[in-house]
Amino acid sequence: MTIAEIVVATGLVSLALGAVSGFALLAAVDKPELLKRVGVVDLVRVRQVHLDWIIMGVVMIAVGLAVPNMPLWAGVLTLFGGVVNPATFLPMAFSRTVASTRTFQTVSFISFCSLSVGLIANSLVYISRFVS
Repeated sequence: MTIAEIVVATGLVSLALGAVSGFALLAAVDKPELLKRVGVVDLVRVRQVHLDWIIMGVVMIAVGLAVPNMPLWAGVLTLFGGVVNPATFLPMAFSRTVASTRTFQTVSFISFCSLSVGLIANSLVYISRFVS
């Protein structure tokens, strides 16, 4: 598999997680006490992780298909950010204080930087096909 194919495959998994997490979102709306019983303290984060899994899935699929010749490093950065960004909402669903920890803030910052640099790099690779 190429890095672009791995990015697409990961995007499809992210979409699937987004679809399945719709059940948790349904519970957050209709039966919030069920989620509270398993330790969820911030129901808004359930919606955020659901949406971000879908959004990042679509982003990774689009980038992987549009830039099949992406450099390995750009694909890795896109993958890291595309996976970690949505995942950061999970601990926030179970803790109202985790977002204020240095570790969480560092991981979030690195993830956002990774995704940003990876997407910019892949955009430049794509655009360079049309510039001589």
